[in-house]
Amino acid sequence: MLSKYFCILSIVMSSENKTLGAKLPAVKQTMFNPQAKVLHHLDRIVDFFNDKPVDPISIEIDPSNACNHSCPFCISGHIHLSKYKGTEFFNRQMMSKEILLGFAKDICKTKTKGINFTGGGEPTMNPHLKETIEYIKNNSEIEMGMFSNGSMFERFNLFETIVKSLTWIRISIDSGIAEKYDKLRVTNSKNNFQVVIKNIKKLIEYKKKLKSNITIGVGFVASKDNFQEILDFANLFKDIDVDYCHYKPEIIQVERNESKDKKEQISPEFWAHKINTLLYEASIILGNKFQFNNYKLKDLIVHNNKVYGREYKKCFGSQFQPLVGADGEVYVCTSHRGHKDKSYGNLKDKSFREIWGDMKKRSCVMKLIENKEKFAMCSQLCKPHESNKIIWNIKQNMHRPDLINNLKEKSKEIEDEILHKNFI
Repeated sequence: MLSKYFCILSIVMSSENKTLGAKLPAVKQTMFNPQAKVLHHLDRIVDFFNDKPVDPISIEIDPSNACNHSCPFCISGHIHLSKYKGTEFFNRQMMSKEILLGFAKDICKTKTKGINFTGGGEPTMNPHLKETIEYIKNNSEIEMGMFSNGSMFERFNLFETIVKSLTWIRISIDSGIAEKYDKLRVTNSKNNFQVVIKNIKKLIEYKKKLKSNITIGVGFVASKDNFQEILDFANLFKDIDVDYCHYKPEIIQVERNESKDKKEQISPEFWAHKINTLLYEASIILGNKFQFNNYKLKDLIVHNNKVYGREYKKCFGSQFQPLVGADGEVYVCTSHRGHKDKSYGNLKDKSFREIWGDMKKRSCVMKLIENKEKFAMCSQLCKPHESNKIIWNIKQNMHRPDLINNLKEKSKEIEDEILHKNFI
């Protein structure tokens, strides 16, 4: 029943957790609640199921496949890490100015709500990113966000553009100790820990100076490589004026997954016994700055049956949040970077609007994923995973207009409690 999703702002772990001794920190899920954000865009979801043409809610775009860091847990590591050189997916391509600005001009003519500059590689390595951001800002009402390692803001003079134009930016840190950060990410004197911390502080200064409303966050992907620094990260940023500190668990995508079926994740015992206590302590240190993807941890611990909560049969969530790769391909989602058979088309050949409007091609690609492969090549806990759960339930209840209308009313009740609504 859809009614079970009416209270999605707080994910409460059941007694199943106690068996593993898990104690999740109490987090008010405002920025990191895909299901709540789906409800905010319920009209668009309903239009899609009524076979009406709809633009994406949010689009991820990779301005660059190259990266000046080498994080071992990077979801796109198979694209740019040196150890994958010579393999099928290795491609350190930089999106050309023609393609990047052409996309910007085209997307401003759509009803897309949000654009997230990500990677791929490090988005700020693209020399045309600044011009692209400023064009979208000046020619549309599309909100923009960015994931970055924060090391290259100085090179292309991005500080003012970022704080004036973006709704949010999250800088990946994944550490709390300079020496360990530099070792983990394989840095040099131009992109190391000291440079990144200096840039974060400078970005905060620009925010205050320009009286910007941008949300500045820092991120920590918890893995076996760095989990012992969870508290170091919290102590580092408790006194730096960032808006939030976000923790999330490492997800091992199929391209680097060494388990037999390419699906297995780090054991639930690791998350329940080693991570939860540290996260709880971090939440005490950080207070209101603390943010965490509760829903991912729930799937890793409670739903650890090789399915990890994937009970839906269709990936409807991907139809509202595609990825534009640095190679110009419009991919189903971020989990299929480099997989050309999971692309709807290339911006070198057609505009985004033309590609997105080709429902025959999109249907063909989704049948490959859902019917033929049956998600065999999809990473667990992928980008559309959480939104898929609620959209699948909406689809199952489309024959109940009373229920859908009730859901629309309920969604209004949480309207003011969701931040960054246009980024699922």
